[in-house]
Amino acid sequence: MRAAVKLKYGLQLWLLVTGLCSGVAVLQAQEDLNGLYQLAVTNNADYRAALANTEAEREELTKARALFYPKVQLGLTKGRGNTDRTTQTTLGAVNSELDYSLENYNLSVKQPLFNRETMAIYGGAKSYVSAQESLLEQENAKLILKLVSVYLETLYAQDRVSVQQRKLDAVSQQLRQADQRYVHGSGTVVEVSEAQSNLDVAKVEHIQASNDLLSNQQSLQILTGASQGLSATLVVDGLRGLNASTQSLDHWLAMARQHHPELAAAYQNVEVAKKDIEKKQAGHYPTLDLVGVRSYSQNDSNNTLGSRFDTTTIALQMNVPLFAGGYVNANVRQSASRLTASEESMTAKSREIEFNVRKYYQSLQAQQQSISAYQQAVQSASVALDGTQKGFMAGFKTNHEVLDAQQKLFTNQLSLTKAYYSLISDWVNLQFSSGLLTLETLNRVSQLFTLNK
Repeated sequence: MRAAVKLKYGLQLWLLVTGLCSGVAVLQAQEDLNGLYQLAVTNNADYRAALANTEAEREELTKARALFYPKVQLGLTKGRGNTDRTTQTTLGAVNSELDYSLENYNLSVKQPLFNRETMAIYGGAKSYVSAQESLLEQENAKLILKLVSVYLETLYAQDRVSVQQRKLDAVSQQLRQADQRYVHGSGTVVEVSEAQSNLDVAKVEHIQASNDLLSNQQSLQILTGASQGLSATLVVDGLRGLNASTQSLDHWLAMARQHHPELAAAYQNVEVAKKDIEKKQAGHYPTLDLVGVRSYSQNDSNNTLGSRFDTTTIALQMNVPLFAGGYVNANVRQSASRLTASEESMTAKSREIEFNVRKYYQSLQAQQQSISAYQQAVQSASVALDGTQKGFMAGFKTNHEVLDAQQKLFTNQLSLTKAYYSLISDWVNLQFSSGLLTLETLNRVSQLFTLNK
């Protein structure tokens, strides 16, 4: 009995520990960028809508392909008829009333043999579906870009709150020291008032930082459905790999022209417009079909009363357009204008993409220089603060000078942190503008952070 009880409680303890460990693993997975991406794919309504719309548009290709297959129709008619018939004879008009049953069954098969419009529709459908697939790829890249952006903004907001808290603690300490000096007669009211004013400002800045953090956390929750905060630390040494200078600007521009989904979609839209011209020009061409009909009829009209017909026909059917009043030509000119519009849209999109590639390439290089400058600024501010604090203890520096040195250090540290995140953001945007933002890129960014246990 005791052994059974011990086994029972041991099993319950094991399940509890396993559950807790699993819960921790799930939470950590949600804080990881790859885990957050999986949540975003599952929970983000915009992306789910894009998936559904693309799935719907894929059916356009199936619909176009169906035009090449035979069409089979079955017609059935069965009922009764009543006819008042007047027949002219040598004796005059003879009236008779006929009451009869009528039947008509027919099975028809029509196989298209030549139809330029159908071929153009199919070619246009292939290009259209390819464009929609490219746009879905772009939506996925946008989701990754938005996730990284919100993730970095949330981490920066957390760092900002942390710095503001340290600043608030430092200013509070300065106020306590000013009060003590004033009580002992070595301080002034002005010094106390300045410290109180600085404390009030620090409180406001801390409230603003906390509010921004809450807003970013809510954005992350809306995007992924994850409600807990982030606890990740940036591995600064990993930023060395985010260097655009390893490839020339021309390389990134070539990648964009070759891989960018929106540019690929614009090209496919041009192809759709070309196929639409072919479709409209098909109005000048004949169509050829193979038609087979099997029919049975009895009393199906007044001229066939009392007769039955059992018929099988196979024929080639050709329709040749002769004149449509200029309708076809107007359609062709209309489609030609739309082709020009599609080509101009593709040119505009290409220029926009090239502009973004250049912008983020140059910004990435500027961020690398900014990081070096801010690192030196943080180091200098740290040395200056240490010297000012020692001077204050020796009586050569004032409380205001110590506080000013602390403010410079906090500001430089926050600016350096922002520069780190801006470097990552610019690198991801460069990948996005070049059409290279994939899950592999997301995984590389995720490796820049370690989760705090």
